[in-house]
Amino acid sequence: MTPESQLEWLVADIGGTNARFALADPQTRQLSHELTLPTSYAQTIVGLTDAYLALTGAGPIDAACFACAGPVSGDRCSLTNAAVDFSIEQTRAELGLSTMLVVNDFAAAARSIPELDSEHPIQVADVGPRLERGAVAVGAGTGLGVATIFPDGSGWRVLPGEGGHVALSCLHDEELEVVRALRTRWGYASAEMVVSGPGLTRLFQTLVQIRGGRPVPENEARPDLIVERARSRTDETSVDTLSMFCELLATVAANVALTTGATGGVFLAGGIVKRFPDFLAESGFRERFTSHPHAGAYLEQIATVIVTTPEPGLVGALHVLADHGRPR
Repeated sequence: MTPESQLEWLVADIGGTNARFALADPQTRQLSHELTLPTSYAQTIVGLTDAYLALTGAGPIDAACFACAGPVSGDRCSLTNAAVDFSIEQTRAELGLSTMLVVNDFAAAARSIPELDSEHPIQVADVGPRLERGAVAVGAGTGLGVATIFPDGSGWRVLPGEGGHVALSCLHDEELEVVRALRTRWGYASAEMVVSGPGLTRLFQTLVQIRGGRPVPENEARPDLIVERARSRTDETSVDTLSMFCELLATVAANVALTTGATGGVFLAGGIVKRFPDFLAESGFRERFTSHPHAGAYLEQIATVIVTTPEPGLVGALHVLADHGRPR
């Protein structure tokens, strides 16, 4: 039985912190029965799925797409920031599915880009997206995701990657001090170590350290508190932390755009940036994005867009499933 013959599909976005599920109507492309569980709620994809189905009272399913925050290699998928590793075929059999697709979570985020309605994206600068040139999804959540989408005949082709693990690039002296501190402690400074939810805490604590301040307890350095203090301008270090976060994110975004040649737009997804779109738009993000001695004019033509759609991963997973079997 093919996915097209089903009344409902299951789609899921399994991150390092949260596992989001929904049912999808293959005809209307509408989502329903959305539910978020902690990824730690169960130790396996089967356990998480069974819990979702039990909690929502959803009926049997036959086709599903799981967008997972980690690399997919052959039959296996391992979440980068959670203790979940599974065989795709074994999981399909245990769930009794005839069709089970597993993709990187940012492959799903990228696939959602052509489906975004005009109410949700927020442009940073006056340059509009041109998806026919290809686009990039870059997003900070529990980790840092990167994927590229290009037009492919009558549809779309997504190229996932692990761009969050590239070496952290910096321009200013204090950023260099941050990199040195990270290297001293971990031996390497990746983009994800700073440009992510946990990275925001790490960046805040590192700035306090290199400025000679007293250590800040974990409960005072949570990402939500840093964002709240920065937006209200009640704490200078929080403002500086979020400002540096935005500029480092801009460098990551520019590097991805230059590497892929996707000049149709960089779409900032993930759960972190949508918490402070106003702050990011007013920060040095766009100036940093286009700040390049040789490629500045190239970067100036590329749109930078904040994705505020509630669940782009679920939307993308739905369309990955809808694309399944499409002739190329």
